[in-house]
Amino acid sequence: MHLKILLIIATYLLGSIPTGVWYSRLRYRQDVRQTGSGNSGATNIGRTYGFQSAVLVAMIDVLKGWIPVLLAKWLFTDNAWVISAVALAALIGHAYPIWANFKGGKIVATSIGVLLGFHFWIALVMVISFFTLLYLTSTVSFSAMLSYSLTACYLFLTQPNKIYGVTFILIALFMIYRHRQNIERLLRHEEKTINFGLGLWLNQHGSKDSSQAK
Repeated sequence: MHLKILLIIATYLLGSIPTGVWYSRLRYRQDVRQTGSGNSGATNIGRTYGFQSAVLVAMIDVLKGWIPVLLAKWLFTDNAWVISAVALAALIGHAYPIWANFKGGKIVATSIGVLLGFHFWIALVMVISFFTLLYLTSTVSFSAMLSYSLTACYLFLTQPNKIYGVTFILIALFMIYRHRQNIERLLRHEEKTINFGLGLWLNQHGSKDSSQAK
């Protein structure tokens, strides 16, 4: 029992490492939360400091979910409650980090890490679907929410142990909650896009056509 509790607490503390905040402070002497969208995640890091910075931060955030879930599966193979609690602890830590005044990221990268630790191949399909949607829409928030929600629904329908299915549904809902401001901007057609994909090209050409029509 003590080991289970210790692992859950340690996972929260690991998840609380504010990768983007510490990176921006160490590398650029500023808090990334004071720039762009005000978020500490890889998307805002990328917009502010570039692609390589985004990849580095995203990889570390993925590991914050991947490593604890793998460890929980190894130590408590048949205990779905503990494995699920560890997964959720990583995400709560990332979203509400004790090391950064409880102001964290939107859990996308760490949620992918949790999924990788749970089932590598399903996670790989989810990542492929995410990048496919990202290419089509050039919108990170929409692509992440849709790809992860579809994956969570698949797990809910196919996992024999429904504890896991419910856990991933909760993760998807938590991700949607963390993106509530993005959803408002999406509904107003004001959500920011990234410099990648078909969606960007369509937006650019649509703007040009509108300007020419005027």
